[in-house]
Amino acid sequence: MPASDEEHGRTICKVLMLCCLLVASCTILGVSFSVITPTEVGLYYNPNTKLLNRNKVWGSGRHLVCPGCDFKRYPSSYIPFVYSHQEGTVMGCWTSDKQELSIELFVQVKILPDKAADIYDKYQYNYFDPWSQKIQMALKQTTKDYNTESMFEERSVVTAAIKEEIESYLEDEGCEVASVHVGQITIPTQFEDAITTKVVTQQNAATVLMQRNVTVIEAETAIIDSQADADAAVIVGKANADASVIRERANAEALRKVQQAEAEGLKEIMDELDFSVSQTLQFKFNRAIKMLGVETTVGVGYDDQYLSVKDRA
Repeated sequence: MPASDEEHGRTICKVLMLCCLLVASCTILGVSFSVITPTEVGLYYNPNTKLLNRNKVWGSGRHLVCPGCDFKRYPSSYIPFVYSHQEGTVMGCWTSDKQELSIELFVQVKILPDKAADIYDKYQYNYFDPWSQKIQMALKQTTKDYNTESMFEERSVVTAAIKEEIESYLEDEGCEVASVHVGQITIPTQFEDAITTKVVTQQNAATVLMQRNVTVIEAETAIIDSQADADAAVIVGKANADASVIRERANAEALRKVQQAEAEGLKEIMDELDFSVSQTLQFKFNRAIKMLGVETTVGVGYDDQYLSVKDRA
């Protein structure tokens, strides 16, 4: 084989080896870069040693890493939690006056870059569902302190209270609550009839109570009228009785005075004419006969018999 051919063969081998080396170098160099997008942050992770570098949080860009190594990425943008009728995730809660409501809620949360390692240790990438549960619990915990009227008329106050409660629930989760918006608040359809029935029942109960009060007042009025009539009858009866007593006392007093005057007159006659008791009685008897007139028959009885006076006619 000529020397020129051998030299040509060796040159070709060198070129092929150089090409292979170049391809391998490019391949290794290509896999030694990792990209973090502008909406992410990353933690450097070495799968060979199973170690996570906690000392540095990497931002967006193309970064040189060891072959096989990569980043544990977390979003640096806002993470939305949407609870709406359209998504089928609307939340139910209760007010302080025991009214069930359906509330649409929109919450935006942002991961704190320096807490990304703690989130990885606690959840790895499964943080969304636990945070969603905490948001729902915060909402239900807040609405029970407000009545139904406040939920509709004081929305800004209620929204601020819900945001504060969500911040409290997510305080140790390595994130911050960027915004909270309360959407449509509705009364569930299945409870509308129950509410209407409840209101009607309350109105009927109020009507029955009013009617009962009217009946009680009427009864009390009747009792008062009856008592007044009875008192009036007692007063009238007592007045009549008192009048009768007064009249009888007056008659008796008049009779007593007449008899007293007659006795005093007979006593004067006895004293002036020096009559005995018999003579005085005879005088009284004769005067009585004279007052009766000539057409009257007088009968005198003895031994417990009565004295009678009869007209002759």
